[in-house]
Amino acid sequence: MNLPAPIAEELKKRGFRYLTPPQAEAVRRGLTKFRNVVVSSPTASGKTLVAEIALVNAFLNGFKGLYATPLKTLANEKFEEFSLWGDIGLRVGITTGDYDEPGEWLSKYDVIVATYERLDSILRLKPTWLSKVRTLVIDELHTIGDSDRGPVVELLAARALSMGMQVVGLSATIGNPEEIAEWLNAELVASDWRPVELIEGFYSRRRKLIRFSDGRTEPVNGNIVTHVVRGALIGDYQVIIFRQSRRKAERTAYEVANLLPTARRVKELAKELEEHGSPSCEVNSLSPLLSRGTAFHHAGLSHASRAVVERLFRDGAIRVVVATPTLAAGINMPARRVLIFTRRYEGGYMRPISVAEYKQMAGRAGRPQYDPFGEAIVADVKSDSEGWKYVKGVPEGVRSALISERALRIHTLALIASGYASNLRDLFNFMSKTLAFHKANTYVTVDEALERVIDSLIEMGMVVIRGLSVEPTKLGSCVSKLYIDPLTATIVLDNLRGRGEVHALYYLTLLAMTPDFSRVRVIGYRGLASEAEAAFNSGLIPGPTHGSDYYDWLRAYKVALIMNEWLNEVSEDRIVEIHNVGAGDLAAISDTMAWLTYSASRVAEVAGLRHHFKVLNRLSYRVRYGVKEELLDLVRIRYVGRVRARILYDNGYKTVSDVATADPERLSKLPTLGSALAKEIVAEARRLLARAY
Repeated sequence: MNLPAPIAEELKKRGFRYLTPPQAEAVRRGLTKFRNVVVSSPTASGKTLVAEIALVNAFLNGFKGLYATPLKTLANEKFEEFSLWGDIGLRVGITTGDYDEPGEWLSKYDVIVATYERLDSILRLKPTWLSKVRTLVIDELHTIGDSDRGPVVELLAARALSMGMQVVGLSATIGNPEEIAEWLNAELVASDWRPVELIEGFYSRRRKLIRFSDGRTEPVNGNIVTHVVRGALIGDYQVIIFRQSRRKAERTAYEVANLLPTARRVKELAKELEEHGSPSCEVNSLSPLLSRGTAFHHAGLSHASRAVVERLFRDGAIRVVVATPTLAAGINMPARRVLIFTRRYEGGYMRPISVAEYKQMAGRAGRPQYDPFGEAIVADVKSDSEGWKYVKGVPEGVRSALISERALRIHTLALIASGYASNLRDLFNFMSKTLAFHKANTYVTVDEALERVIDSLIEMGMVVIRGLSVEPTKLGSCVSKLYIDPLTATIVLDNLRGRGEVHALYYLTLLAMTPDFSRVRVIGYRGLASEAEAAFNSGLIPGPTHGSDYYDWLRAYKVALIMNEWLNEVSEDRIVEIHNVGAGDLAAISDTMAWLTYSASRVAEVAGLRHHFKVLNRLSYRVRYGVKEELLDLVRIRYVGRVRARILYDNGYKTVSDVATADPERLSKLPTLGSALAKEIVAEARRLLARAY
């Protein structure tokens, strides 16, 4: 294949004897010659190694490489994989947060792994090392079609092209790869090769059998879930069942548990959850399932519990996992059989998922080196023709989501504030190269769209027109660096200008109504109507803001109640129980609120609202750590979270200085602290004090 020698030698050391067809074709098409390449091939066909070859090749030629992925968990996974190239001197870094931080510290790394949003913020902030980047790899390229994250991915690619970078896009489910490759001026590698044959089928309820694409049929007695699980027991293989809601995933996991024998490592499996920091509510709900070799997996679970379930499934301790589609988003958890339910509740109706979504889940079937084949079975089609639509269909074409008002508003401001466009002509030229406007791929022209969004940004005070130039205001630059929607900043300022001291609930409710909070999942808020109205009438919370309806307002009030208890040190288990939220949801809510309270403080500072700036700044730290104000000094110490900080404070250690001068032996007697940890905490406190002087 004429690979660079260091790459070839390293692959040989790892036991590689050949490249897979998609990998070989990518190299032939110029992957190591810095050609842009789009690889559209099934799950497990070797796309990650394509990324590694491209990134290592950039390093060998004296450049840096960037790898963009949708999820933090995937970023961590790829960071570990890429770090194996350390033997040839490659240094790998990872960054997934701190949107307003330019990342100069990343200059020491040759390959940088980042989430889409974090990488987008880096390209906006232009750290000094950015000029050394030669290659950008975008994983899960089909995400361009996502209404929320798609514009970020599209602008990542467009910026990279404008800067002369090599762009390598990877996906298993692009229905129109030719069009995407043409837009990126890329070589297309389209392959249906996979290391394990995938046989697809569907359950025909009328005929009581499964019909497979290879012509086989399999009689089904009774329930399809029961049939598949019993088949796994007899055949001694693993199964993933995909349900389209969390509630159904959990309910199905308990049904499956009744079909499985008790595992041999019952106490050991349950203890793993406790040792990894899972909240007690999840320990209680998952332990009886783990004891039977099953579990559920969805975004409502804490990161700790998801990690335990994933590892136990890979190790074979879990025979059947019931998951929502989040598991299909690139996490390395294949199984011999995958059973897929295709209907979910949307807009008041049960609607079938797309072929692309089905194919993403079907790709989990078949474990390389273990299974002779993989089988994906659609569980709930209403007719044979619908079943064949999924089995024989191709993913729908990817379409740009950049044309939406919100996306254009955010990204137009970013282009102006970061200097990618200093006048209307530059802006027009840049936007005309995006997928949204590629070959006039939309009913709205570039100039129509830009005229509308520029007028909106001027009205918000984010940009000004001076002659032929378009320039960001101080507020506009601040908003772009903070990585928030300009409308979020406008809502904050409209509601805080001229207003004196307000309760924390006011800030929390206000921020939960902004468009930047729309992605966070919250349910069960309609019963709060009378309570919310009373809080509003007493001036405790704001009323509905621009673009928010009554139910958005109630949802925001529930978020505020959850966060108010969080920052007043109510336990995680108690919050989960009272408010019917998952531990994973609580983490997402607190992370988002910490980002927005900090961002609101900066916006208030730029707008001259000094009082609100100070209060919001303190509030952001309280939300970040989940503590009352008196603990803010202690949580600066490494290894000291909200629980240990409260224990230290209540036992007389109220400041970093108190801890730094403490006797580690006495400290070790406190709950949750042992001898080794007490010594580490004292040492960390002393380091903090030394840095302060």
